[in-house]
Amino acid sequence: MSHSPRIGLHLDAAMAAALAAMVQAIGTPSFFDAALDLLGTACAVDSGGAMVLFRHQRPRRLVHRFNAAERKLPEESYLDGPYALDPSYQLFLRGAGSGVYWLRDTAPDDFFDSEYHRVFYSQIGLSDSIDLMLRIDDDTALLYFVERSVRNPAFHGADVAALNLLLPCIAAASMRHNALTHASTPPEVDTLTHRKVQSTIDNFGRSLLTQREREVLFYMLSGYSSALTAGRLQTTEGTIKIHRKNIHRKLDIGSQAELFSLFIKCIPFAAPEQPIDPLEAYQSKPGAAPRTHTPGTPRP
Repeated sequence: MSHSPRIGLHLDAAMAAALAAMVQAIGTPSFFDAALDLLGTACAVDSGGAMVLFRHQRPRRLVHRFNAAERKLPEESYLDGPYALDPSYQLFLRGAGSGVYWLRDTAPDDFFDSEYHRVFYSQIGLSDSIDLMLRIDDDTALLYFVERSVRNPAFHGADVAALNLLLPCIAAASMRHNALTHASTPPEVDTLTHRKVQSTIDNFGRSLLTQREREVLFYMLSGYSSALTAGRLQTTEGTIKIHRKNIHRKLDIGSQAELFSLFIKCIPFAAPEQPIDPLEAYQSKPGAAPRTHTPGTPRP
């Protein structure tokens, strides 16, 4: 398979067949596979899929294509909570409209050095990804994602341009498919998982950290540098570095890896709709390491 990008889209036999197959599949269970086939005709991809993003529940995977031999993580590990830190999901929450989004442009500045990237992206053999986000409403979006393996070159600007040319066709067909196959009510487990994830984001460390330190902590987990965090929180880089040191001291951790691991472990212990620190519940379970610090600064 050639990984040289096309400068423009040509309606050759392969492209015409892929377009026809997608149109024919509207309203059928094979629609999303047909849409991915069309995307793969526009630019070479090694893996990809489609999922629905929700503001009030965890994402729902519709189809996922990948090489199992290159993955070191269970497929469901992403949907158990870490999706909340994904640049694509954060983009969705910020209200981004329908469009083509290249990971290189949407990820925080320290994302590729972050623990999130090390634990997830590097463990599933990816070097690059592009998303096609189709906004359904304020709280819902359909997301197609195409990916390149570490075995092959990253995407080029021409790949992004090619997918942008296809976007109107993909969007029209997807919205028609959605209207014909309106999704049923999500399983309660999807809603409960998301509520636990959101509660962990809101309350993790609240028994030890100030409100501002918890804000800084979320940016740390998401792969933001001190400089970019300072810009988001309208303060100085030096102040953010002090907050980071305080977070490490109060949580008794020595690295980003420990912070990320602790955050993920606390998700099952979250109490949705209650201002309770899941860290306390996690550390009180039998066999858990005892807390070695008391609050250095009373929480607000």
